[in-house]
Amino acid sequence: MSGILDNQTKLVRSFANDFRKAIERALEADRLCRTVIGSFPSGCCGYTSDLLQRYLAEKGIATQYVSGTYRDCSTNDSQSHAWLELTDGTVVDITGDQFRNKPRPLQNDSPVYCGKPNDFYNLFELDPPCEYEGTYSMNIDRKEKEAYDIICKHL
Repeated sequence: MSGILDNQTKLVRSFANDFRKAIERALEADRLCRTVIGSFPSGCCGYTSDLLQRYLAEKGIATQYVSGTYRDCSTNDSQSHAWLELTDGTVVDITGDQFRNKPRPLQNDSPVYCGKPNDFYNLFELDPPCEYEGTYSMNIDRKEKEAYDIICKHL
């Protein structure tokens, strides 16, 4: 059974890398600047996770959208982050490197992470996860669809 899960994780990692590269190509072509992920990877982990979740769903891979908040009690600062998880709890995150310049313990320079929750992900107080539904409000759906269509052209 673990071999099947390992194969799924490898497949998902490959899809996540491909999706991240497509976003980077679209950014280089200046195609995403006016979309919900125009500042990728910074400040758009939620939208990016939505888009990746849709892509993986189209590939037949079920995920949950996970978000949480890190609270630094010493400074009263907080930071939110979002990513996906597979049914076995494997984290799928293509925006973790937005934290590359943050101080420890929040520092993370991994552009694509696909693995068990590590110290970084364990820092976050989690909200309830969300399954992929494929339907959102009209305004969000239109904005995300625009970004998704551009990314798909670069896959």
